[in-house]
Amino acid sequence: MATNDIRLYHVQGTHYECARHIGITCRDLIRKRIEDDRNYLTPMFNFVQTSKGIRLHQNFVEIIRKLFPWYWDEIRGIADGSKVPLEQILVLNFENETQTAYRIHEARQGNYQQEDNENDAKGCSTVLINRLDTNTLSLVHNEDNTAGLYETGYLVEADIKSSSYDDGTRHSPNERFIAYCYAGVIPGIAFGANMHGFAYALNALYPNFVGENGVPRLIINRALLSVANENQLDELVHTVPIAYAFCINGAFFREHNHETCHLLNYELGPGLNSKENFVSKCLVVNNVQYHRYQETNGTVCLTLNYLNHFNHYDRSNGLIVEREPLFWSRNRAQRALEIGEIFTLKDALYLLGDRTNEKFPIFFMGGTTDINLATLCTAHFNFHTRQLSIYRNNPKDNNTPRLIYNLDDLLEK
Repeated sequence: MATNDIRLYHVQGTHYECARHIGITCRDLIRKRIEDDRNYLTPMFNFVQTSKGIRLHQNFVEIIRKLFPWYWDEIRGIADGSKVPLEQILVLNFENETQTAYRIHEARQGNYQQEDNENDAKGCSTVLINRLDTNTLSLVHNEDNTAGLYETGYLVEADIKSSSYDDGTRHSPNERFIAYCYAGVIPGIAFGANMHGFAYALNALYPNFVGENGVPRLIINRALLSVANENQLDELVHTVPIAYAFCINGAFFREHNHETCHLLNYELGPGLNSKENFVSKCLVVNNVQYHRYQETNGTVCLTLNYLNHFNHYDRSNGLIVEREPLFWSRNRAQRALEIGEIFTLKDALYLLGDRTNEKFPIFFMGGTTDINLATLCTAHFNFHTRQLSIYRNNPKDNNTPRLIYNLDDLLEK
């Protein structure tokens, strides 16, 4: 881990043009990412050469081109610009689905003990705070992944113009956003904010199956960078079939006051015995909002003042067959309970920087755990000041951000 720099690239144009520009600019980073994670990626690269792997990706490409052709153009653009084979770029963009399908295939062949190996499981830690007593309205997030991504992640600030599709009968959305990206992967997978005033960070979730006829999670993650309001977000997660699971933590911050701006947490997943997605929505509210929602809508899920989220379901109610045992996620959650209630940003950074449990730390340092995860960075969305701050060092020990970004610069005028 030789650098603490955070690369920021500015792109403008169509979906394909912006992605191709990133592919050209980040060609060496994409190749380094693949080489650094070669042991992890090679089994998936081999799997997608088999009939099952080919069919898996063919189905994904078909549904993406049908529902979101502009995001398919972005995948093509990265492949064309980087000159990395499209088959490998697809593995990077469909990683969760490909890894799960590969593990299930190997387990059926007797070659893989699913319950005993968590080396391919990754995730993040997130704290949502909505408090009047400390005047804190924040989303704080550790972005965790394989150590090979530490030096190859980057920020993209994009201004994408609408393009016509299907002989002019459909148009892609105008988009302006900032997003943290993994080399070789289109924006959306980690955290970001858009011109409509929506900011979010994601947690991976791990069902033990891939939803049939579903859209890869990354494509739905990418669509978050264009949602304009909460109703549109609800429609997206309910109507687009999900192939794999994830959790959204976010807020619409453009216009807010103590009564209206709540924080959002969605646990999502593919339906196992149903064509409908699994969707569990919870609002993180302050004291004033809590009493108002109880009076007007007693059925909505509410969490008062703060919420911690990791990489397992808290509200699946047995409707998701989850991968077990997920020790690396559940132990972080247990440590959060030991640390106690979160009141301020300082409390959140203390939690996210914790390394008390050396085997299952909350803040990961590459090469120090069996699963070789690293905390790539820590992001803080301050919805009062409308700033994004990003830390590269452990924020518990060094709470000076490496980068501060003014979210008002994104907003649609």
